[in-house]
Amino acid sequence: MSEAIQLSDQEIRERARRLVYERLALLSAVIWAVGTAILFIATVPVVDRPQRYIAVAMTIPLVPAAIPWLFYGRISDVVARRWIARRDGAA
Repeated sequence: MSEAIQLSDQEIRERARRLVYERLALLSAVIWAVGTAILFIATVPVVDRPQRYIAVAMTIPLVPAAIPWLFYGRISDVVARRWIARRDGAA
């Protein structure tokens, strides 16, 4: 018989925070990359020195890419509570 490993509430919270961190990091990177690509294609003109336009096109998507991080704590708490409830329900 194999016994299930019981994690403490603190370990579950740490794992939930790690999972949410990884997924939010990926989401932010995708938002920034897609936003930059769209703005780059739409706004950067074909000129000899487009550095200023490129800088603006790369900076503006930082705002929407940062928005998911406002909910990092709330999302990780919900995930941790769900995992704890599932663990307690299965025990």
